[in-house]
Amino acid sequence: MIQALAVSCLLIAAPAPEKAPPVAELYKTHCQSCHMAEGDSPLEPLNFVDGVWKHGSTPAKVADVIANGVPGTAMLPFNEKLTPAQVRALAAYVRAFDKSLKPAAKAKKSK
Repeated sequence: MIQALAVSCLLIAAPAPEKAPPVAELYKTHCQSCHMAEGDSPLEPLNFVDGVWKHGSTPAKVADVIANGVPGTAMLPFNEKLTPAQVRALAAYVRAFDKSLKPAAKAKKSK
């Protein structure tokens, strides 16, 4: 009985595992200050809604820019601050600001 009580107290006192922030929070924290809340920065190279993607608009190209940055520009690499999954999620998120782009196709399940 005492052991069960001690174990249950430990479980209650244990901190909850950290939950990854939703992509909108990641964007707000890491991207919004330069790219604006709606991705519509008045500076052309920072604008996601104007249809101009200097480094490519595919999910892989956008993720590469987020992860590795763009040398010689203000775009810093985020590969040490974000997980690969977070980078992919942010790539999809910022692509969605440009209504002319189709959403990335979901990978087909192999049978």
